[in-house]
Amino acid sequence: MTSSLRSVPKIISIALLLLSVFLGTSPLPAQDAKDEQKAKKKKEEKAVKITEEILVVGKAPKDVPLATVSTVVATDIEKLKPRDLSDVLKFIPGSMITFGDKDTYSLKLRGVDSKRIALLVDGVPVYEPYFSTFDLKTVSAGGIDTVQVTKGPSSVLYGPNTLGGLVNVITKRPTERPSLSLSGSYGDEDTKSFGLDTSYSWKRFALSANALYQDSAGFYYPDPEEGQTLRTNSDFERLNLNAKLYYTPSSSTEIMVNGGLYQSEYGMPAALFTQRARYWRFPRWDRSTLNAGGFTSLGGDATLRFRTFYVNYVNTLDWFADPEMTELDSQSTYDNSVFGGFALADIPTGETNAIKASLLYQKDVARIQDDAGLPWDRFDQGTFSAGLEDHLSLTDEWKVIGGLSLDYIDKHTPGENNTSVNPLVGVKFTPSEELDFHVSFARKSRFPSMRSMYSQSSGNPDLLSESGTSFEFATTWNGPLYVTGSVFFNRFKNFIDTVRLPDGTRRYFNVGKAHINGF
Repeated sequence: MTSSLRSVPKIISIALLLLSVFLGTSPLPAQDAKDEQKAKKKKEEKAVKITEEILVVGKAPKDVPLATVSTVVATDIEKLKPRDLSDVLKFIPGSMITFGDKDTYSLKLRGVDSKRIALLVDGVPVYEPYFSTFDLKTVSAGGIDTVQVTKGPSSVLYGPNTLGGLVNVITKRPTERPSLSLSGSYGDEDTKSFGLDTSYSWKRFALSANALYQDSAGFYYPDPEEGQTLRTNSDFERLNLNAKLYYTPSSSTEIMVNGGLYQSEYGMPAALFTQRARYWRFPRWDRSTLNAGGFTSLGGDATLRFRTFYVNYVNTLDWFADPEMTELDSQSTYDNSVFGGFALADIPTGETNAIKASLLYQKDVARIQDDAGLPWDRFDQGTFSAGLEDHLSLTDEWKVIGGLSLDYIDKHTPGENNTSVNPLVGVKFTPSEELDFHVSFARKSRFPSMRSMYSQSSGNPDLLSESGTSFEFATTWNGPLYVTGSVFFNRFKNFIDTVRLPDGTRRYFNVGKAHINGF
């Protein structure tokens, strides 16, 4: 590990400086009461606008979108005492946390794996662009304020690749009063952690920052002959830093600059019961992020959110030839990045109608060196997405939502570019402040990963987009208890998987289908 990661006191010091739908109506007895209620609702909606949130998702039934959204707030996270995002998501209904052979914590939503799920941190897509995957343990729980997990027919404003759902992590914002929180722990096998969380506001500026350092010699496993034995190559060391600086020139405008750094070194214990165990270790698995943007008023209640972002991954994998890990067989390095920007507009066009629109462009770049000393391979592709939604309130109880997105991928030569059109339609019925029903339908898609298209051994640049349809009926009741339930029907096609060819090699093709229903 580099000396910067070993110099914990210095790092903490720097971090401290960052300091079924039913017909009915329930009219109000007087028109002035209606006007008062609408004015109150507008005031509440205006107050919750923040830079990091793509869509405002409230717990009140009237604020529930057309998809099932499970929300975990800061008070819940504090009670759970999680280490990272994987510990938070395992409590979400319909989710399953899985552990991969690269020591990766992945997610399944309603039976769909993480390759088909989008992870956003403060609205910015976070995924390794070549493999199109993410690792939940790289998002520290210490800096999380809210987690929103969307299942079913999600909004078209979220952009492409939300076939299986999406997770939006909103990190902590500055508090009104200066704050500083320190934490630490120590356990078996020299397992330790140090955490810092701070916030400071001055006039129109505000800062929030958090840092977490974790280190462990590994973990035990039961050995029938020797009892508990320390698992070889199970050690890890991690550093996670994040800081957000805000400038608020007026009550209707906010500017934010956010930077983050994740550094880690860790081993991957070899499989115990296999004839071909792999002896792998990541001496470096790093991610750095930088994004800037905010929101501003377009006049009246119309708003515009905007953001530019850059995410870089530098990962080195050592492959050893012997169990003692003394003979290095190869060392592959990936230097991959994602950069781009998006804009989201929310424009009321009357008392009962609002238009919401989104534009996104991002560039994925992968630079791969299969072994030290070999030449680098480079691949790149661009993704464009435009979405439009219309929210029409027919009455105080009935609301109709329709939307359409156009997603386009500009593949690396010689692949043929793909275009996907994804509609959304739904109806909401809210007979009272405590009760809501919605029925919705959407088509979703996911573009192929760079690995499945450009891998020298199995890539297929002519792959089509994976696609599927999602239908959902759900209800929410916010009475003495908060209760929500849904029935869903999902149909997927063109799933991408490898196929063994007659010559014994494997290649990716669109061959998979799936029907997933549940409640």
